[in-house]
Amino acid sequence: MSITGLTPYLYYADADAALDWLEKVFGFGPSTRWLDPDGVLQEADIMVGGTKVSMTARAPGPSDGPGALLIVTVDDLDARRERTVANADVAVSDIEQQPYGPRSFDVTDPWGYKWYFWQGDVTPAPGWTKA
Repeated sequence: MSITGLTPYLYYADADAALDWLEKVFGFGPSTRWLDPDGVLQEADIMVGGTKVSMTARAPGPSDGPGALLIVTVDDLDARRERTVANADVAVSDIEQQPYGPRSFDVTDPWGYKWYFWQGDVTPAPGWTKA
């Protein structure tokens, strides 16, 4: 039951502008942008050294915490959830099969940060194209 990665996931109402800024100002990149069938940016990834930072093109909603969620990639999701339920003093969601690929569960820590634990690869939604 090892942890195989951590992916910060950020919310930006204008993710195109945020990506451009992060690339220009900090020198992050390259970025990958996923557009819906109407050509609107929905999701994106940008490399920060050897770490991938993911983002969505929307402002955080009321249940999204302080504007970020953390994705922890694991090799045994069922065992990780079992451990989390046994040790957490907060609610832990059920495991769900996500329409974009991985199985996951989430838990919000006492400080309001949402942590997603998942196993499996992400597959872009049907109709999305790489920009």
